Amino acid sequence: MNAGVIGLVHGDFQVVDSFSDAVVESDRELDRTLDVERVFSLPSGDVAFEGRAAVERPAARETTELDYGEIRVEETDATETLVTEFVGVPGEFVVVGSGAGTFAFDLVGLDTDTTVERASLDLDGFLAARDDANAWKAGFHGGDGRAESGLLHGDDLLADDDLSAFVREARLNQLGLEYTYDGRELKMTAAESGYVEVHRPTDFDSAAFLEYLRAEVVPHLDDS
Repeated sequence: MNAGVIGLVHGDFQVVDSFSDAVVESDRELDRTLDVERVFSLPSGDVAFEGRAAVERPAARETTELDYGEIRVEETDATETLVTEFVGVPGEFVVVGSGAGTFAFDLVGLDTDTTVERASLDLDGFLAARDDANAWKAGFHGGDGRAESGLLHGDDLLADDDLSAFVREARLNQLGLEYTYDGRELKMTAAESGYVEVHRPTDFDSAAFLEYLRAEVVPHLDDS
C-alpha cells in the first residue's frame, strides 16, 4: 500500500484484533468486519498492521418499469457493501485506501477503545520543510489576487521566481513534489484533506510507506 487517507489516533493501543459483528440501523441488521491480515515489523523495528475492513450500509435502489406506455420509477430498500484496505502503526496513525474508506477509522477505534480522526495536512509547512524539492504540481485556493483558485502543473515550479513566490504565498490544497528521501528519488502527491500517495519508487511497500509518513508527513498533520 503506497497511498491513502491518514487518520490520527487519540489514545494508545498495542494490538488490533479482527472482529465481525452486526448493528441495527433503520430496522435492518447490517454487518461490519475488521480483518487484520498481517502484523509486521517496520524497518525501525516497530510493529505495524495491515488488513481490510467492510461495512454494510442502507441504500436505495431505483427500478424502472414500462406499463402500457407509462414509465414507472420506484425506489426500493437495498444494502451496499463498502470495502477498504488499511494499514497503520499502533497508537499513532491509520491509513485507509480513500476517503470512502474512512469508516475503517471507526472500526479500529471500536476495537482498540481509542478514537481515530481523519487528519488534515499543512501543505505550506510541508513544502517549507523541503527547500530542495522540485514542485511539479500545486493546487491553491483562497488567493488574494486575480487567481482565487487553480491547479498548476510543470517542471520545477519553484525555479521560476514569479511562480515560486505565488506558490509559497498561496494557501495550498494540493502539492506534488520530487525530492531525495532516504537516498532515493521520490515522487509524491499530497492533499490538504490528508491524502498522500507515493508514485516513485514503484517498489514502495506498506512498511516503507508507513516509515515515510512517520518521518515526513505526520509532523505536519492536524485533526482539530
